[in-house]
Amino acid sequence: MSNLSNAKITRFREDKRLAVISAIRSLSLVGLLITMVFCIFTYREDLNITNIKRIISYIDHVTFEGSQTDTFPFDAGLNTSYKAFDVGIATCSGGSFRFIPPFENMDYSKQIKYSNPYMRVSGNSILVYDLGGTGISRLSSYSLLYETTLKSNILSLSANLSGECSVITDEAGFRTALTVFDKRLKDVYKWQTSDHFAFLSALSPNAKTAAVLCIGQKDGASDTYIRYQPTDGEECKITIDLGNRDVYSMEYYSNRLLMVLCEDGIYAYDNDGALKASAAFTSGSLVAFNHGAESLCAISLKGTKGDSSDVKVFDGECKEIYSGTFDGDIRSIALSGSTLAFISGKELYKVDLASQAAENVELSGVRDVLITETGSVAAVYSDSAKIVSFEKGE
Repeated sequence: MSNLSNAKITRFREDKRLAVISAIRSLSLVGLLITMVFCIFTYREDLNITNIKRIISYIDHVTFEGSQTDTFPFDAGLNTSYKAFDVGIATCSGGSFRFIPPFENMDYSKQIKYSNPYMRVSGNSILVYDLGGTGISRLSSYSLLYETTLKSNILSLSANLSGECSVITDEAGFRTALTVFDKRLKDVYKWQTSDHFAFLSALSPNAKTAAVLCIGQKDGASDTYIRYQPTDGEECKITIDLGNRDVYSMEYYSNRLLMVLCEDGIYAYDNDGALKASAAFTSGSLVAFNHGAESLCAISLKGTKGDSSDVKVFDGECKEIYSGTFDGDIRSIALSGSTLAFISGKELYKVDLASQAAENVELSGVRDVLITETGSVAAVYSDSAKIVSFEKGE
């Protein structure tokens, strides 16, 4: 007994696991609260009872019911316009807009009576406009946000990633006009001209400058030039002379350079109109391209030898980061992030720009190709788009 009484007794340490779990739970609740506040602040203009119910139904469907689908069905027709948008695909034809997510029976549709609808993704929304008509609408994946009707016909529309857009119209009493709209489709700047014929524009990331592509005559020959129109009402002080080049696309990149895609090359100009970089197309003729307001441009050039085409990708400094030669004519090009996809004959190709690895599958009846937000390649048919598997044997 004496030995037992003299023995040292080791006490158990206090169990703090419950306290740690409680602290983690508190942090999670704080994080959830911060996320909710952020979402409410960021998307406050979109929130209403209808939209909240639809968002809840999305979450409920995905969490408790939903099985994802790899097919996005839409109305058949040659006039159907489509874009990869949000987690799915947006289409517009037959007088209505549809957002098709990768979940069955969860489509959102809205009647939009545009005879020639085109779409432009702008930030977390999408702009639908009637080319040759007068209507513009901004939509999310679950709601019509804003809409406006112009007094003149739309010749072209461009938008930056912040949601503002610039529109060239065929203005009565003038040659053309440029109008800049904010996120709510309220006009914040307008430039009407009888001296310049404008047909294309690009809006800077901060919306303070609209680059306007104009065409005229100089010494009896056609002359193409770009005017930097300040959207605060100041006079234009910068003009870029492009000579008689044919211009296919203009986009402001995230590095604030204006990238101009021409028939003979791609050119990068800074805010002062100075040429900062360029890449010439030394052989072949431009056939197809994909040029968005990001930092990359993909093109295809008809090869000079046999039935082949060259596919090239340029970064925001006009550096060639990918080049490949493929059989046949390239009919469509999609580009998103580090993924490039295109159609050549009956072959659909996918290229990982990081590894330069190319994969292909043979498909019939494909009319276009899209890349979804998740990086999946979708083949577009006359009445649907379908995610393509590049696994052999599938």
